[in-house]
Amino acid sequence: MSCLIKGRYADPRICLKVLSHPLRRKILHKLAVQTIDGPVNKKELAKAVGIGYQELLYQLNNHLKSFWEVKQEQKKRGAHEEFIAPPDPNTVYIMIGEGATIYVIDPLANIFGKLSDGTRCDHCPTEQVEKCLEKIKTEKYFGLSLEERRKQEKLLAANNRSNPPNPMDFIASYIALKSLEGEMCTVQICETECHFIKAVRLNIQK
Repeated sequence: MSCLIKGRYADPRICLKVLSHPLRRKILHKLAVQTIDGPVNKKELAKAVGIGYQELLYQLNNHLKSFWEVKQEQKKRGAHEEFIAPPDPNTVYIMIGEGATIYVIDPLANIFGKLSDGTRCDHCPTEQVEKCLEKIKTEKYFGLSLEERRKQEKLLAANNRSNPPNPMDFIASYIALKSLEGEMCTVQICETECHFIKAVRLNIQK
């Protein structure tokens, strides 16, 4: 098993709809946790969130369309049942706003806000962060030019993040730098070494 983290730039209009709305944040977090091992049906998700089924459908269909998709369908006692999940599991959405402020939507970590407020990697031991950085240094995304690295350092400094960046800082700043090019950033870390993913699974089992 591996921890595959995908960074994706988010349309600011969509991103702001989530950042400013506690219920939408809760839905995205529960969706990410409930589907870590496979899709979930909408009724189960509504129960996990603690809202009515119709309210969940309204939010999914009107405000959160880009954050989920139907993975499988089945008929049960004549009813049509859809099982949904994020398009790509463990995706972190990035938006860059005024004053080079980077905003992060990390549903699995239940983090919604400015990069300066922190990332999932901030809660990992230093040794863990160093291991993850070593693991992902082979990724093509580390092949930034000298000019791009300087821009990345300035961007992180503007968001009160230290240099060198931790893995999530790197993903967020890379996506922000490449936002005009529409590029994604995918890094893979062995799950047995990922402190965060192990903690998520432990909480699910409780």
